Amino acid sequence: MVLSAVEFERIFKDLYRPLCLYALRFVSSTDDAEDIVQQAFADVWEKNIHKETITDVKAYMFRAVHNRSISSAAQVSTIGQLYELPADLEDSTEEERIYQSERDARLWNAIDALPPERKKVFLLSKCDGLKYQEFADQLNISVKTVENQIGKALKF
Repeated sequence: MVLSAVEFERIFKDLYRPLCLYALRFVSSTDDAEDIVQQAFADVWEKNIHKETITDVKAYMFRAVHNRSISSAAQVSTIGQLYELPADLEDSTEEERIYQSERDARLWNAIDALPPERKKVFLLSKCDGLKYQEFADQLNISVKTVENQIGKALKF
């Protein structure tokens, strides 16, 4: 199937974040993951221009990102750095890794949809691992406000 620019853009918007999160399971840098995903999309667009058929774009993209990520990790390994698969990768199937990446993307989309202050409080709490009092002091707000914002974020 040949994709229109609108269809390609929709696929890009739907798959970009899950693919980046998927690539991050293999490479250590966000920049590397984004480069891998962008190059995979560029390759698909090039195939599309040349009217090459890709029957399942989603499956193709995950496989392309997987292969590129492994190649990238192998290149890092050959220039003197030791590369090991993260522990959660060793015990999971590709289907599970794709599911986890899509789930993580949905979670980040929900976090991105939070109001800015609630998002900041939630991320400080859950990602930075600070205690409520620590980031209440950091943000000049009360602990009760922190608790309220976290509760609202979790409900959302």
